[in-house]
Amino acid sequence: MWSDWNKADRTLLLALVLFFFALCIHLQYPGRVVADGFLFCAEAALVGGIADWFAVTALFRKPLGFPYHTAILPRRRTAFIQASVQMVQREFFSKRKIFRHLEHLRLFPLLMGWLAKKDTEDRLVRQMMHEVRSVLFSQDMQVQASELARHLRAALSRVPPDQLAILLERWFRHDGRDKVFLMRLAEYLKGRASSDQTRQFLIHQFEAYGKQNMKDHPMAAFFVGLAQAVDLVNYEEAAVLTQRQILSALEKLSVPDSDLQRRVLTLLYDQADQLRQEPHWRQMLCGIRDGLLDELPWEQIVGRVWGQFRDTLCGDTKKSWGEAGFSLHLEELLRREYCHMLWIMETKPQLHQQLERFLYDLIARSALHAQTLIGVIVTQVLSRLTDEQLNHLVYDKVEPDLLWIRMNGSIVGAGIGLLLFVSLRFLAY
Repeated sequence: MWSDWNKADRTLLLALVLFFFALCIHLQYPGRVVADGFLFCAEAALVGGIADWFAVTALFRKPLGFPYHTAILPRRRTAFIQASVQMVQREFFSKRKIFRHLEHLRLFPLLMGWLAKKDTEDRLVRQMMHEVRSVLFSQDMQVQASELARHLRAALSRVPPDQLAILLERWFRHDGRDKVFLMRLAEYLKGRASSDQTRQFLIHQFEAYGKQNMKDHPMAAFFVGLAQAVDLVNYEEAAVLTQRQILSALEKLSVPDSDLQRRVLTLLYDQADQLRQEPHWRQMLCGIRDGLLDELPWEQIVGRVWGQFRDTLCGDTKKSWGEAGFSLHLEELLRREYCHMLWIMETKPQLHQQLERFLYDLIARSALHAQTLIGVIVTQVLSRLTDEQLNHLVYDKVEPDLLWIRMNGSIVGAGIGLLLFVSLRFLAY
């Protein structure tokens, strides 16, 4: 029990013990100046200690059940809470202090340092991938396919014929598609050229050519017939030789980067450049373009492509597209764009300043808004405390000072008692 007493309680108990001791001495030695002075000082110390104990205790509860002007903090808790809120808002989170702290913050370097972290990049890229999947699943596929098909038709209808031809030529030139096309065409033609039907067709063409040229020249027809009789002119042999030459040319054409292949491609591109200037060719391209736009089921095509794209993106990332899944390619694209964004933010001074002003304004507005929220939070927290909890909250913060107030009551009381006793004795003489 003695260990639970604080030093102010012990001081008050000491004053009480000294008072009874002085009283005993006074009764034992009546009329003695020292005994009377000792009793006077002990009595003053006891009264001062009791008075300060009453005053300090009256702040938090009713001392000895005394109801008048006691338990001040519980009775004035509303005013105390409002004063606490004002103190927090005006002293700890005042506008002046908020803006002064923000001025010392280097917001843009902090932002760039955070964005440059690998964990931040991974988290933001995953979030963007999640948002892409969410958007794709939330869209009505039929509506989007119809809308995309409409825009695709409108975009293709505005492409001029010469530009369309240029785009097709670029597409053929890209990644050697023109060479692959010639190789596959040569393989296909070799199969057709090596057939008996081709040989019979050549024989028929040679015979028709000979008859056409000899129709108006009887002597030429006579000599040709004579040459055929002695086997000097043999259309079948000519067809076989021609067929072999065609197959040899097609074989060279199917060899990648062969001389014949390069010459054929150069010839084709030169002819394409000349054809682009022909009005009839331009008109034919317009007709092909308009026919494709009108006849092809663009809604179904776009719908199937859109569905496959969504299923591929939102499905298993291990599905192959080239050497990796489409999701992995999209993630790689997002990472490249993320790094490009960081490069732009670091190298553009104007963007740097705009971002810094935006961050400063955003944080300042948030801090000012938080100033009001802090008042609400402090009010709610203090309002939920019981009277006992509120007393402990305040008392624990100022306990040393309150203890010294009580101890000073006994110490100062004893000093004043001694001074008064000496003064009274001096006046008595």
